[in-house]
Amino acid sequence: MKDFPQEKYIDLENNPYLLGRITISQVREDYHAEVDIIHKESHKIFKHVDIVYNQMSAEEALIVGVQRLRRFLDEIEQKQSKQETPSSDEDDTIWH
Repeated sequence: MKDFPQEKYIDLENNPYLLGRITISQVREDYHAEVDIIHKESHKIFKHVDIVYNQMSAEEALIVGVQRLRRFLDEIEQKQSKQETPSSDEDDTIWH
């Protein structure tokens, strides 16, 4: 039998100072996963991402937790790319 909570760490490609952390807990028959981005050295929480509830196994909780982390990082990346590239409407207003 495995001891809980369990922590799994994920390297973030675009930031050498942060890690993704999935913390898996067992509550009765279910498994939950807390998804955070943490500082690599201190392990203090930089950003709480989500909590996944009521998974059938620790493996499922981990998989869903990783998916939530990936979705969060994709959303951040999309927001940053939109801020860096002006839309065509914004270009038109510059020339008027």
